[in-house]
Amino acid sequence: NREELNMASSLQAVSLIEKDTNNEVLWVWSYPTVGEGLRDLLMRKCTLDQEEGEGLAFSFGHFSDAWYYLSNFVVGESTKLPKVVSFCVVIVAKDFNPEKYKHLGDIFGRSYLTSGSPVSIVSHYLGVFTRAVVASPPEGCQPFAVKNYDIRKAYVACSLKETIQLFGIEIILVYTALLLKKKVVVYAPGLETVLRVCRTLPQLVWHRQNWNVVYPNVALEDSELSDLGSHSSYVAGFTDAAVEARTDLYDLFVNVPAASLTVAPHSKDSFGMTKIHKDVAMHLMECVEDEEFTDQAVVKELSIKTRELITNLSNLVPEGKKISLDRLHARKMTPATENFLFAVASAEGLAQL
Repeated sequence: NREELNMASSLQAVSLIEKDTNNEVLWVWSYPTVGEGLRDLLMRKCTLDQEEGEGLAFSFGHFSDAWYYLSNFVVGESTKLPKVVSFCVVIVAKDFNPEKYKHLGDIFGRSYLTSGSPVSIVSHYLGVFTRAVVASPPEGCQPFAVKNYDIRKAYVACSLKETIQLFGIEIILVYTALLLKKKVVVYAPGLETVLRVCRTLPQLVWHRQNWNVVYPNVALEDSELSDLGSHSSYVAGFTDAAVEARTDLYDLFVNVPAASLTVAPHSKDSFGMTKIHKDVAMHLMECVEDEEFTDQAVVKELSIKTRELITNLSNLVPEGKKISLDRLHARKMTPATENFLFAVASAEGLAQL
């Protein structure tokens, strides 16, 4: 199946980072290869230098145009790796799909634990790359098939309802920021929370189905901020509270533990609330408070509202024409509504700039 093999060829590299019995953390192996800039980043992101039990067993992130997935293993009593205390399997891929790569990371890690040789990882890697399956995984792992990991399942793996309930009616600010392709920074002290919230937020603009705006594990390091700065919009996750003072990095600051949202001073004009905002916000709250509504139903309802908004905008001009500020002005709207609609048109490529 060509589609499955295309999905399988999203896999770009696999690497091993080890912590040895002298407590040194070393990059020991890659297949086929990982560039130096990404390698430096991955050495920082793998948590092998933390005390046992402190780092997450599985985490992920996005840097430049690569997604990376980190699976940590404690060696324990394995006689095959006598000089290794723990290791991290790093998978580099083109696509966002944490559940898929967690499964694959488990297979690679357990193969290495039982064989003590990276050759076992290569054979599984090539199985995925050429046939989109791992038919005979190591003991304790389920067989792997790319076809079992539909990308849309990854998109909705975390609960949008829970996130909306956390912020209440103010979630409309996050919806506005994403709809207008603004810069959103998400802060929480724990990486697991940051990863969960960051991957959930793009569900608010389901019509785009673009998770490449998510950079869920960023540190206040020059190389990472420089990469982030090369994008005009994003949802970026940080565990360092100092990021709140860096208003140059965001239009909207999402503080998860405080359940608060802060609009940066330079972006206030983009967040003027209108009747449209109020209608969407009230409808969203009704959906979330209705126990009959599943997460998917909430996503669908919001998507319908968004599509209605975009369709109504498109209908303001003859087909193939762009929307101008003058045309909106002629409709005698409030200035806030006019600004918002023109900003939506710009974000959707419908505006005459």
